[in-house]
Amino acid sequence: MPIPRGCLPKSDFSRDFQSAHHTAFFGPPEPETSFQTPHPILSARLSSNISFYSLLQGVDEVEVRQAIQKARNSTPGADGISANWFKKLSIKDLTSITSFFQEVFSTSYIPEEWKHSIIVPVPKPNKDKSKINSCRPIALTSVFSKFFERILIQRITHHLLVGKKVPSSVNGFLPLRDNQLAVYKIHTAITEAHTHKKYLLGISLDIKSAYDSVYIDGLILKCLRLGIKGNIIKVLHSFLQNRTIQVRWRNSLSKTKNVQKGLPQGSVVSPILFVCFLSDFFETLDVGVEYSIFADDIFIFCAHTSLDYISKKLQNTMENVYKWCTYWKLDISPEKSFIADLSKKKLQSFPRITYAGFPLPWTQTIKYLGINFSKINQNGVILKNIRSKALRKINALKSIAYKNYGPRTKDLINIVNNSICSLFYYSCSLTNNFSETQYKACNSIQTMALRVALGLPKWTPNIVLMKIAGQEVLSEKIKRLAAQSFIRQLANGTQSPIYDQNCKPSIKLIKKDEVFIVNLFADLDTSTDHVITFPDTLFFRNNFCEIHLSDFSFQNKAHPVFLIKDLFEEVVSKEFYDYHIIATDASKSHSFTSIAGVSNLHFFVYSGSLGNLSSP
Repeated sequence: MPIPRGCLPKSDFSRDFQSAHHTAFFGPPEPETSFQTPHPILSARLSSNISFYSLLQGVDEVEVRQAIQKARNSTPGADGISANWFKKLSIKDLTSITSFFQEVFSTSYIPEEWKHSIIVPVPKPNKDKSKINSCRPIALTSVFSKFFERILIQRITHHLLVGKKVPSSVNGFLPLRDNQLAVYKIHTAITEAHTHKKYLLGISLDIKSAYDSVYIDGLILKCLRLGIKGNIIKVLHSFLQNRTIQVRWRNSLSKTKNVQKGLPQGSVVSPILFVCFLSDFFETLDVGVEYSIFADDIFIFCAHTSLDYISKKLQNTMENVYKWCTYWKLDISPEKSFIADLSKKKLQSFPRITYAGFPLPWTQTIKYLGINFSKINQNGVILKNIRSKALRKINALKSIAYKNYGPRTKDLINIVNNSICSLFYYSCSLTNNFSETQYKACNSIQTMALRVALGLPKWTPNIVLMKIAGQEVLSEKIKRLAAQSFIRQLANGTQSPIYDQNCKPSIKLIKKDEVFIVNLFADLDTSTDHVITFPDTLFFRNNFCEIHLSDFSFQNKAHPVFLIKDLFEEVVSKEFYDYHIIATDASKSHSFTSIAGVSNLHFFVYSGSLGNLSSP
């Protein structure tokens, strides 16, 4: 199978790369000197050189190394070459890739093969399979292209964060701006409205085919306004223009079709570009109206003592949103957008808020990022929604949990953690405010699921059950995860979306969470002033630090002790003879963290544990 035209320059590496179509199926060539050990390694190169991720500088070999090492081994594109093949290339090949990426960056010419996608339709659950709208398109793109895209992402993200180009209400695809912050901002506004006896109306907007509707020339203009200039903007424009797709159904491929608009599905650079596209959405808001955005989910809300004031402000905002969407060629579905009253005050009448002349439908609860916000009993509504999902999953767990056959107990416990308990972790900043009665309901879900996984009878005491399973009580873990989330925002400093210099601590929390954090630091006998502030972004530089995330040959409990010792010494002498090694099992315990150090350079050995700490 020949290599696609225009994909690589004519060089030794080009010939090596061409042979990849054969070696991808029959094994890679053995490199003389690999830039990565046989075990997958994530190398974090830390430096304080702020100009390292400049938008204008040439492609650095360290950037390429990092992009390759961070790539997941997902399904490849049309060339059929996986990320694992690239991870086993030699240092010489890495240099050739860097040279090619630099040529692409300097000439702003994107190979045609990088702009081609294979679309695989996957049927949505519980939908009519005969209708095309019932399928979710999965796009397969070139893995080689994704490495270059990751370099662009790192530079654009650094530029946006350091320059504070993106408003704090825009969340998603940026460091420390996750879904929890997006929903917590709304939760805070609702709590304040209840406390000060105000009306609060919220509107959720649904964008039709958000990624597929992005106006490319408009996106480029917005990037220029954000200061993204030079070769990188030319590269982005070339990358987004004249893209092609083919649909794969079973073993057949459709004819190639051109795509004239929209961000490419399956591209790793598309999410951050969509953030840039929505970065000026705040211009549509009338005075007194706030918003929260996560990806393409938009929530607009307004609180005031006067309902007429809120109605006028929201109507003006909807008119501005319509003009903004018309100008930037986006389309919002008014029939799929909703408005709800989220205050404790009783409405005498429901204000008529319209979008493009269509009245927005009213609803008792409004869903945003999987959380149902309600007028009354907010925590009860959240718990009821999560509990119903968890019970359905427990019933599914019963169908595969058998004593004599089926998955191992260890795997069943992992299913409980990752599929059932994770429902409560997803919104821990909100579930952290549950009452003790509601926490008991959460814990009962956990114990019910663990009894199914372990095959233990109902009369087994909970304390014995948790000890056998080796699990942390769900309510305690919710509180711990919430504390970690708030502390990360403290460490994020002025970059935090909920930063408020007038608050103590310096993030805007509801009263209960504020007391929770103050008590936590009091128990630790420290203060929030001692929280180390994160840098704007992490900088990667050679010969500083390597973080190894995978198992080595000596990490096997089935081996006898003497063999583990010999294998450990062999690995250290061959691969880490000039390193200081620090080992930790932070991710495997919720009560303490083990840590050990060894070095062949200074002949020291250290071992110990840190109580009540775990990885964030």
